[in-house]
Amino acid sequence: MFWKKRASKKDLELRLPFDEIRKRARILVIDDDVKAFPYELLRKEGYNVQYWPKIEKLKDFVPGEYDVIILDIVGVAQALSEKDGLGVLEYLKKSNPAQLVIAYSGKKYDLSQGKFWRLADDFLGKPSDLITCKEKIDSLLKTHFTPQRYWLEVEKILKDTGISEQDLKKVESVMLSVLTKGKTPSLEVIKSYVKLGEQSLEIMEVLMKIIMRFFVL
Repeated sequence: MFWKKRASKKDLELRLPFDEIRKRARILVIDDDVKAFPYELLRKEGYNVQYWPKIEKLKDFVPGEYDVIILDIVGVAQALSEKDGLGVLEYLKKSNPAQLVIAYSGKKYDLSQGKFWRLADDFLGKPSDLITCKEKIDSLLKTHFTPQRYWLEVEKILKDTGISEQDLKKVESVMLSVLTKGKTPSLEVIKSYVKLGEQSLEIMEVLMKIIMRFFVL
């Protein structure tokens, strides 16, 4: 059996082999220059990469669908926002604060776009070669794509609703027990302890789906 003892918070420290994390992490590249980013080469290296030349509709972003989004700053969303890529980044971070985003642009030092760089989790210059892209993506996956990080986001959402420490521990115990058995946690369990707003509920559902990718099913 993969799990033999009662689940605890420490169990979330267990990691899958990194090659498996590469396969499970869903990466989306959004760039209007199809030749600038080596996404085909990354696929050959074992990464699960999708490519969009631009964003047609915000509803194309299914919450939790992509674990890492590599987002160009110019020419990808002019029809959606006067801020272009920055407007999309703001939308992504507002709808899901845990969304990992790598800012991708040849305008790294454009001071007028400082907010773009601060909101992003990391950055890539444009164009980027395969080795540089691998280093950036691997670094982000190793340091941020962890069950502990997403669990902290879940805790924060619950605490923001005003949940008591006692109820938080109850929810945590039930959810960890379910997770470590390789099953999807029910939000009904959480709702039985605390009333969540619609947005918090949606974000929490996304985070739990991401956490599930770390467990052998």
